[in-house]
Amino acid sequence: MDQDNSIETSDRLIFRIWAVSIAVLISLSWKLWLPGFTDFPRVPVLDTVGTSVLVIVQYAAVLVLVVSLVLVCVSEKVRESSAGIGAAFGVMFLCNQHCLQPWAWQGFIIAVLIACLPMRDAKLWIARVLISIYLYSAIGKFDYQFIHSLGQDFLNVVLGWFGQADSISDQLKSKLVLLFPIGELLVAIGLLIPKFRKAAAWLAIVLHVVLIAILSPIGLNHRWPVVVWNAMSIIFVVWLFLRPSKTESVRQSKLGSVAYVGILFAIVVLVGPLLRPMQLWDHWLAWGLYSPGNSRVETYVSEAASQRCDEKLQPYFTDSADLFGSREFAMDRWSLDELGVPIYPQARFQKGAAISWLREQEILDQATLVEYGQSHPVSGKRARTPIDIPNQ
Repeated sequence: MDQDNSIETSDRLIFRIWAVSIAVLISLSWKLWLPGFTDFPRVPVLDTVGTSVLVIVQYAAVLVLVVSLVLVCVSEKVRESSAGIGAAFGVMFLCNQHCLQPWAWQGFIIAVLIACLPMRDAKLWIARVLISIYLYSAIGKFDYQFIHSLGQDFLNVVLGWFGQADSISDQLKSKLVLLFPIGELLVAIGLLIPKFRKAAAWLAIVLHVVLIAILSPIGLNHRWPVVVWNAMSIIFVVWLFLRPSKTESVRQSKLGSVAYVGILFAIVVLVGPLLRPMQLWDHWLAWGLYSPGNSRVETYVSEAASQRCDEKLQPYFTDSADLFGSREFAMDRWSLDELGVPIYPQARFQKGAAISWLREQEILDQATLVEYGQSHPVSGKRARTPIDIPNQ
């Protein structure tokens, strides 16, 4: 059976909404995807390839992505268009690890599954990936850093809506924060059990609505990409768990070799996050969402060197309480302001970005880099290691 012919009209509508949402997310962070419009350093997976070559390759990938997104919206060839989306994202991830934003990683996964699998199987594996996101995201929030930092910010916004932000003790707040991961965990478990699937889907929708409100201008006023991604997640929940589908009952022909590649890919995506505690899988690729327990790098430069940097970078320097005569440079805030996305939460990337920036500024010999390892989930403690900076 031809795969495209087995796609329901309502499924095509979902794919079009998905393509439009990716286009919106790309437009909200366009400097990340188009090299040459920002001074923020790019960190490719393979740094042996020439910079000019990578720029050309990334622009070609962006072109393929745009054309493929348009084709999803106007063409009947969903499978071929999805293959283009997956290939484009994959190339851009290789050209710049910063492109591995969670929504882009999810978009890449969905595109590969649609391209490789018959629709019935693709929807089944996409549903499993979505469940895994709730599961791993919940696990990542049972963590000292979330409970005592970002989780508190989330909770204070919610309590503030009811005028209770200052009337509850810190000890009670630390317990109430756990409602966020408990809710996600209940969603993941409920979606796995047919009897509770619809209730879990509605709970997921409620959680996304609350999170959108928390992150929106009426709450923490975070960047719009996270709001758009949560809205898209609601549509996926409705599509996969609340709307009955005739496709589920359609018997497909025997799976081909490409389909088995898709299934193997899905299994890797589902199992890979288990390797994160051993630091063999990245924080975001393990769906460590809104949980700041990741490894990171802090960048310090001498006061004299900081003053020689570009004027537009001066707001990102702060006096250091740890290193006398040095100032800390906040690459994470620079990423948010310059690119519209959070900095990739992995020490490997942040080290590469910092060294590239220091080299560009010609202040390598006046800088200090400190790596903080992944935090302990119970104590919140991190290993602190000075980084040897190359001479050039």
